[in-house]
Amino acid sequence: MNDVQLALLIMGLVIIIMMIIHNWVQIKKNQKRREKFSQNSTAPKINEANDPLFNSSEFTVDDQIQPKKNLDGLEGSKKIIAANLPEGIYQDIEAVASITSPQIFEGQDLLNLKVLRSLRGVRLYVRKDDDIWSTDNAIDSSIRYNQILVVQLLASRKGELSDQEIINLNSYVNDLKAKINGVLFWIANEQIKEESKKINELRLEVDRALILKVIPKSDSSFHSGALIDFFNNNKIRKNQKDMHELYYGDDSTTSCSLLSLSGKSLEINHESFVQGIVFRMDIPNTKNITQSFNEMMTTIRECCNKLNGVLVDTSSKTMNDDYISRVYVSLKKIEQKMLQKKIIPGSELARKIFS
Repeated sequence: MNDVQLALLIMGLVIIIMMIIHNWVQIKKNQKRREKFSQNSTAPKINEANDPLFNSSEFTVDDQIQPKKNLDGLEGSKKIIAANLPEGIYQDIEAVASITSPQIFEGQDLLNLKVLRSLRGVRLYVRKDDDIWSTDNAIDSSIRYNQILVVQLLASRKGELSDQEIINLNSYVNDLKAKINGVLFWIANEQIKEESKKINELRLEVDRALILKVIPKSDSSFHSGALIDFFNNNKIRKNQKDMHELYYGDDSTTSCSLLSLSGKSLEINHESFVQGIVFRMDIPNTKNITQSFNEMMTTIRECCNKLNGVLVDTSSKTMNDDYISRVYVSLKKIEQKMLQKKIIPGSELARKIFS
């Protein structure tokens, strides 16, 4: 290696070392800025008293997860039945019992539908051989069948299944088996108690509602004319329950409901006396949670501008951009946790659990 090559090598090493030192200094500066911003932030800290993400027990993506058909460990006719389940059965969150008989039965007497209707979250399907499965009102006096499916939702907003509910389910299943002299096997989740507990634990982790309020800056209520102007928006429409909802995208996706401060539907007219508007998102039942939140915030800012209002949390403390960003992060975590469990927010599967 000659002197020129050696000099170039040394210069290259010096440049690399300088770049490393420069990057390290910039990282330290950014850390100090973030720490200083966090210490000086005027946003209220999120705690139990003002957290806008509430438990959803008080509440009443067109993408759909395809129901899982787990055929592992099944043989012969069992595998055939498991592979041809009716639509709307989700083996991830439901226990499924199959009862088959060589004899064909007619009518609904043996099915004991009165007992069935007393069981929370239980559905019944019947069919003859390879016919289409029948359920609900289709099970009448003319129905013919030699195959029965009993499907139990393992958890909902009412909680996990109680010991008594599991006893009642097993009693109903075994009674059907005896009446048709059938063969019973469990397609999914035979260990009902354990699986119900697991699903309910997930539900408790993500079952939240986002509640934000817009109140007048100075007056005791909003001006009726401004209210009418704000609600004269094709994205805000009343649903079948006479509640205002915010739509976006293809006009079929809702991001939130708009309610009075008392949680009731809003009456918008020239005699309206509205002291505040509640924007409420039922998080696990909302499609595209973070996108819906962005649409919700766009409408809230428009609401504040048109009505001379201010955005506040549940403790009526003003919310700034820092606070809103932290709410977004919380929503993102909920969305990711649901997707990791293969439960798409707002899907039929989600609505089964969070109902």
